[in-house]
Amino acid sequence: MPHDDLNPNAFYGGGLAVESYDLFAAEVGQLTGDIDFYLDLARDRGGKVLELACGTGRILTPLVEAGFEVTGVDISRAMLDVADRRLQALRPSAWGRARLVSAPMQDFETQDRFDLVLIPARSFQHLIDPADQRKTLERVWRCLNPGGVLVIDLFDARLEVCVGEPSPPPPREVVDAVSGRRFRRTCLGRHTNPFEQTTGERMRIEELDAQGVVLGSHETSWTLRWSTRQEMAYLLELTGFEALSVYSDFQRSPAAYGGEQIWVARAV
Repeated sequence: MPHDDLNPNAFYGGGLAVESYDLFAAEVGQLTGDIDFYLDLARDRGGKVLELACGTGRILTPLVEAGFEVTGVDISRAMLDVADRRLQALRPSAWGRARLVSAPMQDFETQDRFDLVLIPARSFQHLIDPADQRKTLERVWRCLNPGGVLVIDLFDARLEVCVGEPSPPPPREVVDAVSGRRFRRTCLGRHTNPFEQTTGERMRIEELDAQGVVLGSHETSWTLRWSTRQEMAYLLELTGFEALSVYSDFQRSPAAYGGEQIWVARAV
């Protein structure tokens, strides 16, 4: 499976992948507690919040409900449509605190200034060009108030599985407790490129009825770039940030190989 065929953001184009996104995200154990983590940081920092790659509003909506003024940016119009529906379900005094913008995070322009910027759920790793990573952080630095804080969540790649053609994991199924819709995600193949530090996956998303009959299906893909902790430390320093903390999970455990890289950094 050629690396160049993997669009880093194809998954977010719409259809069943987006419709089932939150259900599968809830199954990712490494993200357990992330919403409470970001709410605690927002309460500590106060002020205005910018969320890059806000997606379906999974994190943005609780922040708005908690009283924060939040701007959400995402490259996917389909994901933002879901976020907009979530916000419209809130009382007007709440959804009026939110603003949604369709733009790549590396090209986002704003005259606003923020006290807290979030790049959650490994979204930063969809920037597979290191130049775009640096460009994004430079833009974040420019739109932060003095002393403002950036939080980035990455996975810490286990290097022994970052070479060759890893075996695909077994299919996963989830059910929407509200609508009863049932989805299955099957990995069709994985590709790694140690030289470029990327890993890609092709997958099939299916909607099933109660008897397991396929009602709809489409294939899609994504690509992520991994970064080591030292690489991220230097990149943050290069773009004007001072790392305050790095955790391995959202319970604030110390940094550990193979967990998450949750960076909390201050603009200096």
